[in-house]
Order: sequence, then structure tokens, then C-alpha cells
Amino acid sequence: MTSPEKNTLQQLQKRFFNSRFFTVSLLLHLILILSFGGTVLFNKYVEPPDFTGEPGGSFVQPDTSTAPPPKQQPTQQKPTFTVTTPAASTAVKNLDAITSTAMAPSAFHLPQITAPQIAPTANPAAAATPVAAPQLANQLSVQQAKDIAAFTRGWSTGKGGGPGTSARNREFQFTAYLAKYGDPTDPARGGDWNSTNTIENGRIIAGSLPNLVYFISKFSRDKIQATPQAVPLDLSSQEIFAKKPPFIFFTGHRDFTLTPQEVENLQKYVRLGGCIWGDSSLPGRRSRFDIAFRREMRRVIPDVNKDWEEVPGDHPMFRKNLYYPEINEPPAGVNYYQEKVYALKYGPEVAVIYTANDYGDLWQFGLTDKLGWDESRDEKGRFIAMNRQYWNLRDSYLRNIELPTVHAAYKFGTNVVIHLLTRWEDHVRSVPQGL
Repeated sequence: MTSPEKNTLQQLQKRFFNSRFFTVSLLLHLILILSFGGTVLFNKYVEPPDFTGEPGGSFVQPDTSTAPPPKQQPTQQKPTFTVTTPAASTAVKNLDAITSTAMAPSAFHLPQITAPQIAPTANPAAAATPVAAPQLANQLSVQQAKDIAAFTRGWSTGKGGGPGTSARNREFQFTAYLAKYGDPTDPARGGDWNSTNTIENGRIIAGSLPNLVYFISKFSRDKIQATPQAVPLDLSSQEIFAKKPPFIFFTGHRDFTLTPQEVENLQKYVRLGGCIWGDSSLPGRRSRFDIAFRREMRRVIPDVNKDWEEVPGDHPMFRKNLYYPEINEPPAGVNYYQEKVYALKYGPEVAVIYTANDYGDLWQFGLTDKLGWDESRDEKGRFIAMNRQYWNLRDSYLRNIELPTVHAAYKFGTNVVIHLLTRWEDHVRSVPQGL
């Protein structure tokens, strides 16, 4: 029988052998602890507090190390420069502009540079024609004054007094022209130049211009011998320069475009002292004729320094040498329109005037010697001095056809004509005669 002590020892041996891997591992750990347990492998890291600066208040500690002294650089001779300027009268092709005592001189060749000539931008309204009227200041040259004196001399007969004499005492003579522009059958040109005048077989037989001229002649007791041109004036012809009219009358109510030849003739005409008078058949602004006339006349006078302007109330047209002093402002036109008179100037005087109140249609109502309605008829029963269609529409379509309105329109037209006849006299009075 086995003793208890022996049995216990056997049990321990058996367990030891069953856990030999654990025992070997334990022994290895004991050896490592005994060998390296007293060695410091890592120093303890102490984290500094946030945003701690060094003395001086800066987050970055200044570098207190001393930089080594710079090496001594060898002295280099500084070059001296002499600027030489050639004499103004000496022509220099190769110019030694800069010389130096420390380096070889350099020669600079300065070729002559020609600046390009830039043409001024053309006026868009004048682009349709190569013709351009010269710009003119408010003072005339001697030659310009002579040209105007020669063209305008025949308008005054010299009877009854000269410049400065009352217009009612003086005598004048002129021919009134109706401008024939454009062609109603040509869509590219447009225009209805005969809108307030009656044309029969190519001749003017009645209408605004004959009535105005008749009124001027009649009520001046023929001191103003005004004759209407029977045939409308072709603006492309040279007749304008032979007859020398003081004004050419434009009217209409459609858009139109002048040809380059018409523009050229009109430019020459206004430079000689004539005037273009436009009167719209559609009263007021922004009508088709209003836009077209303003545009086309800027082609006649393309001077950038001259533009449309209102004729002020103190202008000589309303204040000086008036035939009817009581009419000192533009009167009401058709349907009570009362726009200002607009003008373009050539030099110091009016070259183009524009009335937008449709006085032409008021002048289609003729007046008798006693300033009543002229309802006379010819052998065919037609009104001689009256537009019958307008007469029938005088209380509806034309709402202010009354004697005082028509009287004022005729008197205003007379004052305008007197102004156009005399406006150049003061400017050319000292020009020698017999040119």
C-alpha cells in the first residue's frame, strides 16, 4: 500500500510536466526581470502649459546667437556718367547719348518716328454723303462775307432806306421756292414735298406757299415784291444759284432722304447766305417728317459744334425790324400746337429754321383784302385760295381754324421772311461793292 506522502509528490510531478510550457515561460520572465529591472529605458516627458512664452512676451524666443562679422568686400571703382546733349540746330543721325569712364561707350541710334494721322470720326448722319461743310466760327472771314454779300445783294432794292430803316418803309424783291425732294413713288427716298400745295401739270397752282407770298405782297402794298416759283425747285439742279432765293421752303409729313447731290447743293446754298425753312405738316415733335428733317439737315450742316437749338424770345427774329411787332413769339399752329422755332446756324446767323406747328396748313386758308375768308372760285367752280377739303374739316379734324389764328400765322410768316431778307446785312455792310 502506497503512502499518502508519496502519492502527493507524484501528483505534483504529474501537474508540473503537464504545465511545462507555463513553467518555462515563468522562468524566462524571472530571468529578464532580474537582468534588466534596474535599467531606465525612457525619461519621463513633462508637457508644458499652453501659450507659455519666454521672457520678453514673444511666442518665439529671439535668437541670441551672434552672427559672424561680414567679410570685407574689395573696393570696386564706381563708374561715372556724362550726358551729352547735341545742339538744337545740329542734325544728328548717330547720337552717343551716354558715355562712361568705366566701360566702353555705347552708341544709340534714334530713327525718326512719324506719328500716324488719325482722322476724326465722321458724323453718322453725314456718312451717307462724302460732302462735308466746313466748320465756321461766329465770325466771318473776308472771303465768306464777300460771297454772302454777292449772293444776297439783290434782295433789297435800296428804295425806302437801307439797313436800320423800318422794314415797312423798305422795298424788297425775291422769289420763293418750294423744295422738291425725294419721290413718293421711290420707297428708298420717300417724301411728300407737295403736301400743303396743289400741283397741276408740274406747276404750283395753289396752296400754302402761294398764299403766304400773296399775303406778303398784298399787305406790304407791293413794297415786298414776292413771287412764288411756279415750278417746284429740283434740289439737284443749279437753278438755285441763278435765282438766289432768300429761303427754300420744305414741307411734308413723311420720312425722306436727300441724295448726296442735293446735300452738296444745299451746303453751298447756306454758305452763300440762303436759308432752308422747314415746316412740318404733322404738328408737334417726333412725327416722321420731324425726325427726317432734323436728321437730313444735320447732313447739310454736319459741324459738330453746331446743333439744333431753340430760337430764344429775345432773338432778332422776334425783336428786331419786325413788320408786325405784335407778333413777337411763335403763334399757335394747327390744333393749338405752339412749339418753339428751332434753328441750325452757319457762322453767326440762322441757316436752317424749323417750325413744327404746321403753319403751312393754316396758310391753305386764303384771306381777302379785308382779312376775311377768301372763298373765291375759278371758272370751274374750284376754290382759288382755299383748300376745300380742309375747309370742310375745319370744325372737326382741324379744330382751331379761326380768323385770329390764321391772321397770326400769316403775320408770323411775314416777320420770318423779313428776318431772312435782312439778317446778313450787318455782317457784310463793310464789304467793298462791285465784287
